[in-house]
Amino acid sequence: MYQKVSWKIWEGCVLEEKESDLLYAQQVEQLYSLAPVGIIASLVNGPILTYIQWKVISHGVLLAWLSALVLLNGLWSVLWYQFQKASRGPLDSLRWSRRFIGGTLASGLIWGATGVVLFPESSIPHQIFLAFVLGGMIAGGTAVYAALQGAFLAYSLPTITPLLVRFFVLGDELHMAMGGMTLLFVSLMFVTLRRNHTVTVASMTLSLQLVKSNQLLQGEIRERQQAEVALRDSQEQLHSVVQSTDEGIISLNGEGEVMLWNKGAETLFGFSTDEMQRQTLERIMPERFRLAHQAGVKRASQAGGKTVEGEMFELMGLRRDGSEFPLELSLGYWHKNGEIFFTGIVRDITARKQAEKVLRQRESELQQSQEELRALGAQLISAQEDERRRLSRELHDDMNQRLAMVAIHIQSVQGSLPESDPMQEILQHLNEEVSSLSDNVRRLAYQLHPSILDDLGLVVALQFFIKDFSKWEHISVTFQPQDVPPILSQDIALCVYRVTQECLRNVAKHAEADRASVEVMGLEAGLQLVIKDNGKGFTPEAVRSGTHGLGLIGMKERIRVVQGIFDVKASEGKGTTITAWIPLSPTT
Repeated sequence: MYQKVSWKIWEGCVLEEKESDLLYAQQVEQLYSLAPVGIIASLVNGPILTYIQWKVISHGVLLAWLSALVLLNGLWSVLWYQFQKASRGPLDSLRWSRRFIGGTLASGLIWGATGVVLFPESSIPHQIFLAFVLGGMIAGGTAVYAALQGAFLAYSLPTITPLLVRFFVLGDELHMAMGGMTLLFVSLMFVTLRRNHTVTVASMTLSLQLVKSNQLLQGEIRERQQAEVALRDSQEQLHSVVQSTDEGIISLNGEGEVMLWNKGAETLFGFSTDEMQRQTLERIMPERFRLAHQAGVKRASQAGGKTVEGEMFELMGLRRDGSEFPLELSLGYWHKNGEIFFTGIVRDITARKQAEKVLRQRESELQQSQEELRALGAQLISAQEDERRRLSRELHDDMNQRLAMVAIHIQSVQGSLPESDPMQEILQHLNEEVSSLSDNVRRLAYQLHPSILDDLGLVVALQFFIKDFSKWEHISVTFQPQDVPPILSQDIALCVYRVTQECLRNVAKHAEADRASVEVMGLEAGLQLVIKDNGKGFTPEAVRSGTHGLGLIGMKERIRVVQGIFDVKASEGKGTTITAWIPLSPTT
């Protein structure tokens, strides 16, 4: 069974189940009433398309397709005739709607076949005309099938999908653009259909509600006298509320004269009700604002109050003692005997303004502190890299050379001793240990600062690091550089290298992964880095607890320093993907 939908017309008024059945029946009725439009459009556009494609498509195929189209529209005519002659009730609507949707699906398949059998691969103009015809049919469908969205979907999707597929399968730049524009057009048609459907159903619902409202009108008339009594009681209660509230409530006539001045207004401004009766608001307004107020009252009166309804204003008020204070005024209007009246609620916002001033000052101080912290973070990163560079140089130039000298001395001693001497084995083991220590020192110096990054560039440096990482950590890592500029600023190259280094260290330390990938691509005037692993991933709770948080914060800070964007996607058991984008020309 179809799902009945209750359409809301105004607050507290919805369709009952019986009315929902009537609404659906009206929707189906409108579909069949507009069916001849679709039949005529098909019978007109079909021959036109056949004529245009006659020179580029096999005549037999064209005639077969046109014959199928004519036959289908003949069946459509029969279905439309049966519907007009049938005796129908609201409960028969579902059966007729299913027949209609089946027919639209068949029509969509016939028209969609043009994207397969009538697609002229050798002629771009004919392809464009084909797309134009199908788009026109779909555009017409947004009006013809507006009453029932399912009918539009059953028609439009089979109609346009084959053509879209052909455009995108061809794959060249022109056809991709044509496919994209066609897809955009179809999307706009879906939006248009949605709006037309909403308007159509709302109009039908409103019609049903009007019938229901007429039935209720007599009862409302009988209740009117009771309502008038209740209104008088409410007026008395409202007067009590108006006089007891701390906020000022003021009513003016169309000439700007005070008609209501409650006790709250007396407290705010220091003037009594008798003093302000029939007076204008210039008396409680600083002189510099009075001309503007007079002009505003005149405009509002001429516009019928629509320019001020629901508006909130912040103004300056003038007390009896001459002191000024900030106030907030909300305005509304009402009519009585053809005359317009305005009612305003006035609040003293002195305390709020002072709080806002303090808040703006605190926000300014906070922003300044954040900027200082960011500057400090950038300086710390720079200082850290300088220190790493110095330590790397010392390890490479000093320590490694000393270890090399030790190895030479060991080899010299080995050469001076007979091969049978028991010390040979000890010296050989010592030489191997020194060699291993030298490799470790070299690796440590490289991790501290890869000189190859300065000499041969980012891509080569990452290749060497990833190869070394895979060797030591026994994790398979694929590296895919693409369109990476050969010359990068030192800050950007070092940032990408350090983020990659930290990510892979996290993979080895936390992820329990056996595969990872690193992609570096030149993209949109920037450089994009994507690092993925197939490890266990992590949850936001793990970051907050500190398990991964510091490393991610450090990477994010490095990316921020070069004005980049950093994003992490991870879920438990599904691995982690880290994406960073860095502009090649950061703004200053």
